Amino acid sequence: MDDVAGSIAARKALGPDAEEAVIRAFLERTGQQIDRRVDERLGRVQPAPPPAVPQPPQQPHGSTDHTAFVLAIVSIGAGIPLTGIATQLQGSTLIGIVLIWAGLVLINVVYGMRRR
Repeated sequence: MDDVAGSIAARKALGPDAEEAVIRAFLERTGQQIDRRVDERLGRVQPAPPPAVPQPPQQPHGSTDHTAFVLAIVSIGAGIPLTGIATQLQGSTLIGIVLIWAGLVLINVVYGMRRR
């Protein structure tokens, strides 16, 4: 409050020509005081701990992973209609059927190896 009273007294003493300079000086001093107080408060505050890294979900004990079994069932389910389609084609039907089932077996083997 003394700062405000001093600025008003300086404005009266210097006249209207110096009013802008008096106001500017008052605002600068006030801004510096605010900055000092904020810095003091920030210095007293403890920094927040870094956020926790989320952990991937874990399987409960006794629970087994059935994805390989599901993939095998889906492979058989896809292989049956694909075999039916291959039998309707003209030409080398046996080669098509072998390629279809070899591809499905390969998918299951690669998936099984990656899981280990």
